[in-house]
Amino acid sequence: MIKAEELFSVRDQAVLVTGAGGLGEFLAYGFAANGAKVALASRTPGKASAVAALIAAKGYPGCLALDFDQTRKGDCEDAVARVLEHYGRLDVLVNTAGIGQCFPPEDFPEEEMRRILDVNLTGAVFITQAAGRGAMIPQKSGRVIHIGSIAGVMTHTYESMVYEASKAAVHQMTRSFAVAWARYNINVNCIAPTWINTPMLADVPLSYYENVNAMHPLGRMAESREFIGAAIFLASPASAYMTGQTLFVDGGWTAGRPLQYDKADLRRPAPPPGLVDWADT
Repeated sequence: MIKAEELFSVRDQAVLVTGAGGLGEFLAYGFAANGAKVALASRTPGKASAVAALIAAKGYPGCLALDFDQTRKGDCEDAVARVLEHYGRLDVLVNTAGIGQCFPPEDFPEEEMRRILDVNLTGAVFITQAAGRGAMIPQKSGRVIHIGSIAGVMTHTYESMVYEASKAAVHQMTRSFAVAWARYNINVNCIAPTWINTPMLADVPLSYYENVNAMHPLGRMAESREFIGAAIFLASPASAYMTGQTLFVDGGWTAGRPLQYDKADLRRPAPPPGLVDWADT
């Protein structure tokens, strides 16, 4: 009988996490804390190195820090080559890089539209191609995990039309790569989050939290660390027969809206017991 610690193990796997800030930071920590060999990538100079230093300060093995622009095909190929040079292989790609802006759909600026699609879709294709051609196809093994969104399956604000379209494309891209690369023993899946409580929301008014929290059956938005389990599952032997799927980690958002709620109970609720901020432990 396979034990759970073996079934969900990512020990010694070489993992490349793009988008080292935000969600990518927590996922990188989660993999490092569970014995993986992590490479961090960010287009913001110094960001990957800063996160790698935080992880090393916790006593985990040092991470390879990479500064590169995912929207440039050559940068993606160079990043994969550096991972191979450093770790000798690439077992898992976790693509979290993404941006978004809100404008009325009839007036969405062309420059912003192209920028969002370039990062969220074109960049995702480029880094996946690089990981496949440079490492996983020759290895005849690998896992690719993209970050999609609930916005890829339903509209939650009419002003995020281009972001929603880009995430829907990521979901479909996941299926396309999964079918094409199944013969190479490469699993390609996607995680679709809901709103995530990050420092980006620190200055929003209380009414924003009340409205967003009230739309989730669990009564709150997500914390970044709550996606570590899903990512490790998709990278581990436990998901060996799963490919081309989008896993919704959304607090029940896609299941339906609560019929009623008490706003007094939904004001920036505390994280669930047992989930602590890794940077503060």
